[in-house]
Amino acid sequence: MNLAVSEAIFRSRREGLTRDTLHLWQGSKSVILGDPSSYSEDVNHEACRKYGIQIIRAISVSAQVFYQDTGSLNFAIATNAATFAKNNQPVLSEYQILNEGIAAGLQKLGLKANISPNGIYINNKTISEAIPKWFYDFLLFQGTLHVDTDLEVYSEVTRTESHSGKENTITSLSLEFDKKIRMDEVKDALVQGIEKSLGIKFEKQGLTKDERSLTEKLYRVKYGVDGWNVHGREPFLVGMGKMAIEVFVAYPPTSKCRELIKRVNDSVSNLQDEVEITIWMRGKGVDQHGPYPEMSSALIGAKKHNIIPAIIINGKLAFSGSIPSKENLRQAILNEFPKWKVV
Repeated sequence: MNLAVSEAIFRSRREGLTRDTLHLWQGSKSVILGDPSSYSEDVNHEACRKYGIQIIRAISVSAQVFYQDTGSLNFAIATNAATFAKNNQPVLSEYQILNEGIAAGLQKLGLKANISPNGIYINNKTISEAIPKWFYDFLLFQGTLHVDTDLEVYSEVTRTESHSGKENTITSLSLEFDKKIRMDEVKDALVQGIEKSLGIKFEKQGLTKDERSLTEKLYRVKYGVDGWNVHGREPFLVGMGKMAIEVFVAYPPTSKCRELIKRVNDSVSNLQDEVEITIWMRGKGVDQHGPYPEMSSALIGAKKHNIIPAIIINGKLAFSGSIPSKENLRQAILNEFPKWKVV
């Protein structure tokens, strides 16, 4: 659910409905897979069963795998990276800058850390790990700070080569200080460190109504199901999580294309709160729907192979080359709809 919260905030930030946001949370013990990671190969399932550990998947461009429990402080930073990373900065400088903010928080606690785009280190041992996700200039920087994480369990539950002997390569605040550290103290230091590093001031706020609604939907259709956590099959969502119907037509639209557009609109006339229709016209470019267009792989394929007209529902090519009957189109939409229905 907390991963769903982070993605809801990220989508809200992309839509310009909220400002740059830091989400801090603690959760029950779990292995978090980066999007490209292997559920079967990168996790020791026997050890997970032994300790009662759940396996969940986060959106990311990294195959990083890490373990967190109630002794870990998890963070997610949703930001327009263009606001603090300039064009002349080196690749991955955005990660470095955000890690510097976390390291500044550690310094307030009395620890001097080394920083790289890949993580934060104390005496060559990792104390903070992160997995990034990009949408154009928008960055979701998710990760964990090991405050009092059980590192012996950590070493058992991950299988990747980079994680072998993990108890020897990772440390925690409690190990470094040789005592328990209060989580509230760490949270305050982390917030202050990021504020100082980026020259900003946070305001404490809860989720908006739309973010709460999207969090619940993301949990139902993504983070709470095996399709995503086990197999990495991500549902195609647009904007704030509406069902996506993409219509690919000629430019200028032919009479056949105009008829198709009308039929699609008529078919979802009573579903406007749950469905977003995007009309894509061949030859008008990817920015015909603003600077941050969302486009499914099926639509990209239709463009590449010049399949006109085409209707893509939830990222799947549903109809191509001809106009479906209103009944068939409506049924194809409703076949997908139960997965999205808000109850």
